[in-house]
Amino acid sequence: MTKHITYTGMIWLLAAQVVVILPFLFDLPIWLLPVLLFAAGWRLRVLSGAALQPGNITKTLLVGLGVGGLLLSGLKFPSLDAMATLLLLGFAFKSLEVVQRRDAIVVIFIGYFLVALHFLYSQSLGAALYGMVSMVILTGALVGVQQAISEFSAGQNVRFNLRLAVFMLLQCLPLMIVIFVFAPRFAPLWSLPLATTQAKTGIADRMAPGDIEKLAKSGDLAFRVAFKGKRPAQHDLYWQGLVLNHFNGHEWRQFARDYDVYQLKTALLSHYRWNPKSVQVQGTAVPYEAIYESSGQPWLFTLAPTVEVEGAVLRGADYRVMAQQELQAPFLLKAVSYPDAQRDSVLPEYLRTLALGLPPTGDARSRTLAQQLWRETGNPQAYIDKVLARFSEQAFAYTLNPPTLGERDTIDAFLFDSQRGFCAHYAGSFVFLMRAAGIPARVVVGYQGGEWNDAGQYLAVHQYDAHAWAEVWLAGRGWVRIDPTTAVAPSRTEQGLEAAVQAEGTFLADAVFSPRKIAWLNGISQQLDTVQYGWRRWVVGYDRAEQAALLKNMLGTFSIERVALLVAGLFAAIGLFWLLVLGLTQRPPKEALEHRLYRRFCEALAKHGVQRDVGVAPSTFAAHAAQQLPALAGVIREFTQVYEGICYAPTADGQNATRRLKALLAKVK
Repeated sequence: MTKHITYTGMIWLLAAQVVVILPFLFDLPIWLLPVLLFAAGWRLRVLSGAALQPGNITKTLLVGLGVGGLLLSGLKFPSLDAMATLLLLGFAFKSLEVVQRRDAIVVIFIGYFLVALHFLYSQSLGAALYGMVSMVILTGALVGVQQAISEFSAGQNVRFNLRLAVFMLLQCLPLMIVIFVFAPRFAPLWSLPLATTQAKTGIADRMAPGDIEKLAKSGDLAFRVAFKGKRPAQHDLYWQGLVLNHFNGHEWRQFARDYDVYQLKTALLSHYRWNPKSVQVQGTAVPYEAIYESSGQPWLFTLAPTVEVEGAVLRGADYRVMAQQELQAPFLLKAVSYPDAQRDSVLPEYLRTLALGLPPTGDARSRTLAQQLWRETGNPQAYIDKVLARFSEQAFAYTLNPPTLGERDTIDAFLFDSQRGFCAHYAGSFVFLMRAAGIPARVVVGYQGGEWNDAGQYLAVHQYDAHAWAEVWLAGRGWVRIDPTTAVAPSRTEQGLEAAVQAEGTFLADAVFSPRKIAWLNGISQQLDTVQYGWRRWVVGYDRAEQAALLKNMLGTFSIERVALLVAGLFAAIGLFWLLVLGLTQRPPKEALEHRLYRRFCEALAKHGVQRDVGVAPSTFAAHAAQQLPALAGVIREFTQVYEGICYAPTADGQNATRRLKALLAKVK
């Protein structure tokens, strides 16, 4: 039997390659798909005799062009994107030299590896389902490249291969579940940096006029939260991310200089370290767990103030919580918040200095206004009330489309000229007025509110929930949250952004088919999101702690011996189950059509008085039958010749050959 790949086998291989490479095109250069189609198309032309096999010079030139394209794509080396693109190039170009079945099998095995590789880009339920489809197609291709010329039609071959592939993968499912549940959850032994060009989503580490309102026009999911007890009121759902202390006249920033994530970790561990003694726990605890989407940034948004946190995270003196590296995959956090806790009743001097800093010049009208209001009030609380009253009594408006304020004196331009802004405008100007009067204050950015999912009993926080507010330090009370946006648009914190900008109709204005705009579509969207949350929580979020809790519930007292016995018992049960299933359901192999026709041919000759003995070769029996039945001699010899041709020298014309056998058999009967 020939070991060369057939034309049909090459079609299977091309289909498998296309299915595997498609999901990578969302993250990697899209020109990889034309490269694959070109390589596979050339191979198909070679198999059909329309083109010559590419030589070594041609292969070298094509590989050089592919590597050149990789270098021109702007991918950073080393990075996951660069390594994945290089592997996909090899996966595509391998089609040029697929001659024998072993070459095709190598390509298919690379495809299996690429299916696993794609989970580094997405761990969503959709990606998992697509991965399962890819596995079925690859396994079907593995069956297809092993097949010689078949009696089945093309449609029958496709159904047979796919059915066999599904059955083979289903046999692996119980074993896969056991390994997933019981295999130790080790940290990766090595890591490859992700490309710095990958999009960073969500709130940035600085805030200028116009930044947050751009983010608030997106309906993308930021994170989901499930509460262990009673859900807090909507107006109390402030999810703190970053504290911005430095103002340069145009934008608010975390620190005076830029830090990358590693320098920021060092700063938090040295100068801005979390001090548990700085918070006085009081009031009712709010335990919750949050699952954050991949954002390319390390910020974790927690219910302010979060006092207790489980997991390997970083915490700062400003009550922020950070992951130890950028989020390139969903991240599970378990925490406890105390909304009534008192923070920093004694304010450290370095925090006071940060909370009072202003540029030496600029925004003169705002500075003058602060001095005037302070003279009229004389104490911090009265001054705060006076500033908030100014926002509510004058012609200030809350809008997603504020006018531009320029690069200088932006506080003056907002407070005295435009008076139209988003939360960032109100929070930034409020903190400026506080500091100008000598009251420690800072800008906090994060999210406010969220959409409650009744089906899943969790809160979904989207990018349009992005928000900025202020914190002021008051003697005897510590840090106090003040949201100046509520003085202008109280519906923002009570009912969400959609209600706050309903009059101007700008909520998700660019998202024509957003589920939030279509009632029945929103219901379906919530149901689907519930399924996705379950996947994130119980599959992607299955870590060491979850595994330890599950094993403790199953075994009572945890021990390696008990786990080993349980796993060995499950393996034995799976093996016994499949032995029984295969033994009870396995059918005898189906008799090939040509053999069935030959058996009927022999039975027809027996009716004419010529009996074939067991073990007699078809050619020997044909010579004997032709001698005994001279009237049928030509038919007997032709039938035997066609039959032996199908058995020992199959060709692409197998279906015509079996039809010829049927016609000759009719003449014998």
